[in-house]
Amino acid sequence: MLHDLAEEAAKGFFRILLEILLRIVVEFFLFYTGEIILFIITLGHKKPRWDYYADEKPSRFVILTESSVWIGFVFWLFIVWLINSKLFHAL
Repeated sequence: MLHDLAEEAAKGFFRILLEILLRIVVEFFLFYTGEIILFIITLGHKKPRWDYYADEKPSRFVILTESSVWIGFVFWLFIVWLINSKLFHAL
C-alpha cells in the first residue's frame, strides 16, 4: 500500500513537471515566432524583444507577451492549415 502511494505521488510529480516544461517550451516558441512576425510585418520598426518583456510593468508585460504568443499561435495554425490544404487535398 505504501508502495502504491509512493508510485502515484511520483507519477503525479512527473506529470506536473512535464506539463510545466511543455508550457514553457511552447510559450517561448510561440512568443519568439510572434516577435519575429511583428518585426517582419512592421518592416523592422518594431524590434524583437528577446528579454520576454521582463523590464516592463506587470500589466504591460502580460499584454505584450500574450499578443506575441497569440500572433505566433495564429501563424503556426495557418501554416498547419496551409500544409493540410495543399499537401493532403492535392492527392
